[in-house]
Amino acid sequence: MSGPSSLRKRLSLWIHNPRVEGVIMLMILISVVLVLWEFSMDHAHPHYKLVEWANDAFTYLFVAELGVRYYVEQRKSRFFKKYWIDILAVIPFLRSFRILRVFRLLRLFRFGILATRRLSRLRGGLNTVKTEYVFIALMIVTVVLMGAFSMRVAEGKVNKDFGSLNQTLWFAVMTVIGGEPIGGNPKTPMGRMITVLLMLGGLTVFAVLTGTISAVMVNSLKNLKLRRMELDELEHHVVLCGWNRAGRLVIEELLLDPRFEHIVVVSEDETLQENQFLLSISENVYVITGDYTRVNVLEEAGIRRADFAMLLADSSKEGRSSQDRDARTVLAAMLIEKLNRGIYTTVQLLNRDNETSLRQVGVEEIIVSDEYVGNIMATVAKNRGIVSMLDELLTSKYGQQFYKGHIPPDMIDKPVRDAIVILKDRYDATLIGVDLNEGATLIERMRVNPPGDLILRASHQIIIASSRPLPNTTPLPHNVIV
Repeated sequence: MSGPSSLRKRLSLWIHNPRVEGVIMLMILISVVLVLWEFSMDHAHPHYKLVEWANDAFTYLFVAELGVRYYVEQRKSRFFKKYWIDILAVIPFLRSFRILRVFRLLRLFRFGILATRRLSRLRGGLNTVKTEYVFIALMIVTVVLMGAFSMRVAEGKVNKDFGSLNQTLWFAVMTVIGGEPIGGNPKTPMGRMITVLLMLGGLTVFAVLTGTISAVMVNSLKNLKLRRMELDELEHHVVLCGWNRAGRLVIEELLLDPRFEHIVVVSEDETLQENQFLLSISENVYVITGDYTRVNVLEEAGIRRADFAMLLADSSKEGRSSQDRDARTVLAAMLIEKLNRGIYTTVQLLNRDNETSLRQVGVEEIIVSDEYVGNIMATVAKNRGIVSMLDELLTSKYGQQFYKGHIPPDMIDKPVRDAIVILKDRYDATLIGVDLNEGATLIERMRVNPPGDLILRASHQIIIASSRPLPNTTPLPHNVIV
């Protein structure tokens, strides 16, 4: 029992070895050259029998190869699905049906598959070769060669227009391109049928070619639009990791502030590349499809040159639990802080249990969204009618909003009670809190509704509710509170 199984495994490893695939590719090229040579030779040529024998030898080798593949394939139906073209290429053994030997040219498709597979393993410019391009090129070559050789066999002895391989090749090329017989007039029923097939083949090939080129052009234009902002040139931008329903709101709010000119979105959600909202703001927003917990993806997003990092509780992949989503957020935040110590990081968590780990690595702002929702709902229940106020303060689209900035010169060294009057009279703003910039944690530093006798110093920063930021102050890099 183990003997056949072990043999099948060894043969499978051998037949799928890259070196064996390379040998098969070389054999396919040689066999195609031999087919071309055989069709160009007259039967009386002294080397005709030798070429004919070599062609048969390669056919037997391909039969043996297909036999091995059939043996190692676990599902036999899958073998016929994958290798039906190769089976057609080795079927015509009988010399009485010489025209059927043009099917050996179908091996070119196998060569294209193997070549594309090997190119895809390479790095750099070669891996941009797409399967559809190779397929179209091979389709054109195969249709022309099969048509030329078939016409040579069908018409060569009775029609002087097809007396040589050069004539039939020219006829096949022009018929495929022109969609009508050009360069000869077939006389036999077989020749006319081949001509019709060439015309249909030409229409099919160029329909596929036109569709492929159209798709490539549309994709190229889309990429050109998305790449107006080159990542290599970005500095002081925002890197937004992960995506959920809050992502659009975050971007809309950030773009209302001229300091947040460029945003790079990193997510595993492939549909974001086609997101109409993101496409409409592609001059400011760049989308990278990838796993933001990997260093190379963060490097591609320019994390070392970014000023801000925002991590949403990612919902792009279904089936992930809240713990898994938070774990990915924590891992990404640790990587970001390690790659860029000076970055200002804001994190959305689903569970506050991970807050300590994030504080230790230097994450500045942590938002536990479910807690905020719960607190807001409870506050609204206790204080009816304040939802409209929250709606206004938490958006930059209209009305009042939060701003954070340096103390205006005319308020330095004054108590809070006097600053409140100055803010209202001169700036039409309301003081919400003071950041003392002293203390180990943000909670220790912040004074919400500060006491009236607190003296404002130049090192302090104030948080206000206003329709615009304070004039004649130096904006801080992080003066918008979200």
